[in-house]
Amino acid sequence: MARLLCSLISLVCLLFCLSDVVTQLTGETALQCPAGRDGRDGQPGSSGLNGRDGIPGAAGRDGKDGAPGRDGAPGLNGEKGDTGDTGLQGAAGIPGTCPPCQLPKRNITHCTWDASNDDRDSGVIHQCSLIKQRGQTAILVRWTGNLRSISNGAKTCSRWWITFNGVECVDPAKIDVQMYTNTAGHNFHAPSIVEGICYNIEEGSVNVQLNVGDCRPGDEHGDAYTGWNSVSRMIIEEIEL
Repeated sequence: MARLLCSLISLVCLLFCLSDVVTQLTGETALQCPAGRDGRDGQPGSSGLNGRDGIPGAAGRDGKDGAPGRDGAPGLNGEKGDTGDTGLQGAAGIPGTCPPCQLPKRNITHCTWDASNDDRDSGVIHQCSLIKQRGQTAILVRWTGNLRSISNGAKTCSRWWITFNGVECVDPAKIDVQMYTNTAGHNFHAPSIVEGICYNIEEGSVNVQLNVGDCRPGDEHGDAYTGWNSVSRMIIEEIEL
């Protein structure tokens, strides 16, 4: 039924079309055929050629600042530059104060004996004293005068030495001199010095003595004489180490 209806409609449309053809040929008006339905979409055509490049657009705005990058590795040291000019002298500083650092006045004792003419062969000849102020200091002692030792048979040597409160120095060593002669009757008085430094002596009163007696390592003393007709002196000083 539907096919029959379609055929009738197609026939009517054909008649209208023929009427339009007759009108065009004869100039007379013929029947107008109604417009037909749109046909189906055709198949897509082939792609066209690429168009030409367009005109460059205007420059865009600057972007925001990016985050700081990490620190780079240290570079190599540069070459040493020339020595600069000497700078101006700075202003004088404020004087410092250091009471503990200030050294005390020198602690010295000086004793003299004029023409002592001591002919003893043994014992203490001279004594001089010092008040030692600190335990960590040392004592410097110097005795000067003239000495003599005459050979008396097998007794050919005499020794003079320093003691501190009756004890010889042990740090660093004894302080002494020895005089040897094997010529009988040779009466020669020689200018002499007995000098040294002694450590580890306690603070307080220190009696420093010049002694005379046997030589070391045990030789008996000769005929000794100390301070013949001249001044003998002993200088004692407490010194810093």
